[in-house]
Amino acid sequence: MIWQTLTLIVQELDAYILSLAPGETGPLVVAGNIGLSTTLGGTESYMDGRVVVSMPNLMEEDSLKNSMPLRTMGPNGVEQTLAPVFLNLYFLFTANYSTSSSDPATGNTQYGRGLTRISQVIGFFQGKRQFTIHNSPNANLLTDPLIQDLCVNMEMVSLTFEQINYLWGALGGKQLPFVLYKAHVVPVKRELITDRGGIVQDIQTDANHLKSSRS
Repeated sequence: MIWQTLTLIVQELDAYILSLAPGETGPLVVAGNIGLSTTLGGTESYMDGRVVVSMPNLMEEDSLKNSMPLRTMGPNGVEQTLAPVFLNLYFLFTANYSTSSSDPATGNTQYGRGLTRISQVIGFFQGKRQFTIHNSPNANLLTDPLIQDLCVNMEMVSLTFEQINYLWGALGGKQLPFVLYKAHVVPVKRELITDRGGIVQDIQTDANHLKSSRS
């Protein structure tokens, strides 16, 4: 479910940015660990010159932590399964462009281009904050059974300078234009039946016992 959620967001955002960049070919948005990009001293070059979506953290949703077991009707009667784990996913959107070279088409520095991309990311989520498989026509996940009921709400997360320093220190020490969003709530569940029970079809009473107890 985590990968499907990330893929859905990446594909929808990529289609949006491509619509604002006539003449450019995609993908302009990719999923990956920005800490492994060549810009930050890594070896993964496929992230160069693109918006990179990483997931630096995830947290369980406290308000839904103690959900009751689910009971559904199965072929053998009532089946009990464990409740899903509800997660908040933190997606880091990084404009992975070189800060020294210039764009020959516009003359702007790549750093300026990166800032433009971050503005486009913010504009995209400002116009669309809730994502489902039904309102995401650019996501190639229509037949994936895991996300048919998926509903993700995106919320921008503001970091302090101390948190920013810690984040980029963990990713390689070089800061790039970025914005952080929280995707909540994503359910993760395992199809494990923990108990089964028959269906109550009728109730029998002992009339003689009830009569003697009343007397």
